[in-house]
Amino acid sequence: MHELKDKVVQITGAGRGIGRAIALAMAREGAKVAMAARTEREINTVAEEINLAGGTAIAIRTDLMSESDIKKMVYETEQAFGPIDILINNAGVLKLAPVTEISTSMWDELISVNLRAVFLACREVLPGMMERKSGRIINIGSMAGRRGYVEQGAYCAAKHGLIGLSKVMALETQRYGIRIHVLAPGGVLTGLSEELRASRGNENEDAWMTPEEVAQAALYLCTQNGAAMTDELVLRRYESEPWR
Repeated sequence: MHELKDKVVQITGAGRGIGRAIALAMAREGAKVAMAARTEREINTVAEEINLAGGTAIAIRTDLMSESDIKKMVYETEQAFGPIDILINNAGVLKLAPVTEISTSMWDELISVNLRAVFLACREVLPGMMERKSGRIINIGSMAGRRGYVEQGAYCAAKHGLIGLSKVMALETQRYGIRIHVLAPGGVLTGLSEELRASRGNENEDAWMTPEEVAQAALYLCTQNGAAMTDELVLRRYESEPWR
């Protein structure tokens, strides 16, 4: 128990779904959790839940499309808790449209939140991690970063880009003892997937992963400190095709 005691964990998109589940899981293991999201009410609720249970958490309202907000997020976390040990880039946006119908504004939003914000957050925390020769970053990817899906052109582009960015960061930071992971789940029962599930005829929800299952995988990555290293951890729905 408490394998992450006093570790400082920064989580984006932490007010709901996977981010919320990860925040609760990390807090139970003793981490100091800084939660960021655009909807202040949601992250305040999660922070209160953690603090009432005896954990340590703060909520920082952050618009991930704003570079200054991301800088502020990291600054406020470090002012409250100290240097960030673990950064979890979880926030995401998914909107469905054929490529010929993707508006420029939709493209810009999905690339900005799903990829640009990850780059900006990593750029903020990596210099300190490199100086301390310690740190971990988990980028929440997707099966959409491994293959193409109809009506997910912008989302797939962002998630494929996320994997490329993660590969380069891993190469550039390996000599500093920093661990870069991609956690890539398939269908997860969250608000993000609501439109997707509806487009598939509202498939049996029991066949979709829960946020808590993804959080357990994130927790595993955060406690992997030996000679073994997981670059990408892929989680598929059990009912989907194996090894695809």
